[in-house]
Amino acid sequence: MSANDLKTAAFIAYKSIRRGHKSTLVLMILILSLSFINMMFIAGILKGLSELFPQVIIKNVSAYITVSSQETPRVKEFIPNQSALRAEIATIPGILRTTRRYVLAGSLAFDKDQSGQYKRLSSSIMGIDPAADAKIMGIEGLIKDGSFLSDTDTDQIILSSALAGGYGNLAPSDLGGARVGDKILVTYGNGIMRTYKVKGIYSDLMGIYENFITSKEAESVIGVSDSASQILVALDPNRQTLEKYRAQIGALAPTLKIQTYEDFLGSFGGFLNALDLIAVIVSIISVAVASVTIFVLIYVNALNKRRQIGILRAIGIKRTIIISSYVFQALFYVAASLVVGSILTFAVLYPLFLRYPLNVDFGAISLYFTAGWIIFGIVSLIAAGFLSGYLPSRLVARKDILTAIWG
Repeated sequence: MSANDLKTAAFIAYKSIRRGHKSTLVLMILILSLSFINMMFIAGILKGLSELFPQVIIKNVSAYITVSSQETPRVKEFIPNQSALRAEIATIPGILRTTRRYVLAGSLAFDKDQSGQYKRLSSSIMGIDPAADAKIMGIEGLIKDGSFLSDTDTDQIILSSALAGGYGNLAPSDLGGARVGDKILVTYGNGIMRTYKVKGIYSDLMGIYENFITSKEAESVIGVSDSASQILVALDPNRQTLEKYRAQIGALAPTLKIQTYEDFLGSFGGFLNALDLIAVIVSIISVAVASVTIFVLIYVNALNKRRQIGILRAIGIKRTIIISSYVFQALFYVAASLVVGSILTFAVLYPLFLRYPLNVDFGAISLYFTAGWIIFGIVSLIAAGFLSGYLPSRLVARKDILTAIWG
């Protein structure tokens, strides 16, 4: 089409929109805006949820990288000389800090009524350096009752809320309601028994039943020093890829097991992929709704004006110009709805969710948008508008002139 043909088509579209019912115009823009908002909002919530899970793993389970004790050629329970290894790891560009943990197995017993009837549960007891651990992991920020450990504590323990019981966790079993200040009897795998005072109870978001004592206390139980079951590594993920960090740490400790947080996601990885698929399906449905809405409006409008279309063709207006005029109308509806929808989504909903995120048991969900997804939403609606304007107008405009004039 020539430039003059496009100008003529734009002029016809402009006149058609101006002479149309204003209520219909507003309703059309509102419906299309809601389709765009629905596409962005649902995708933003699901993407926010999929972004939250890895952060929960990083802050509460594994950090970015976990270095564990040797498994081959023969299993070793602990990493020896951990302070020297951590100092070497710290020299890798992009490594921010490290901390160590002891992972011990034990049985926890609690006599709630002081009647001699203990309730027992097997669980993990983590020996940590509280000050260093708090700079990497998020357990300190999850304390529900009491307070976090200090480096010198040797007779106190931090309990999982799921294990303590009575904090709303959907746990299959618990200690029946242990609280801050209560005494817990712990029997370790090597037979040593210790009694600890509950110093704090943290919100066990993942239901993993981990409990915490200090590394100093753990070393007195197992009879080692300057060792670790795990070394947790905080790093700058923008400096280089996780695999490169893994390879560099592996070069320093070739016999140790090195895992990234992605390894700990496990079955959650499939769940996150399912969330992305749901977001795509919802977006396709939103685009389909927008397409059908535009198609019906343009088709009904063209049918009602088929006599005018016949007259226009009789006076020499090309069929392509008439079709293009309806395409321009459809694109106008889409453009107006994108402006309204974008304002409501990015200037209203997005700031609102940043200020008031959706709180769930394992964290707070905010809307999360990527540039690629926003572009996809805009382009898909524009494409839908083009096709939904072109197809119905072509169906009506292809009728012969006399049939169109006589209706």
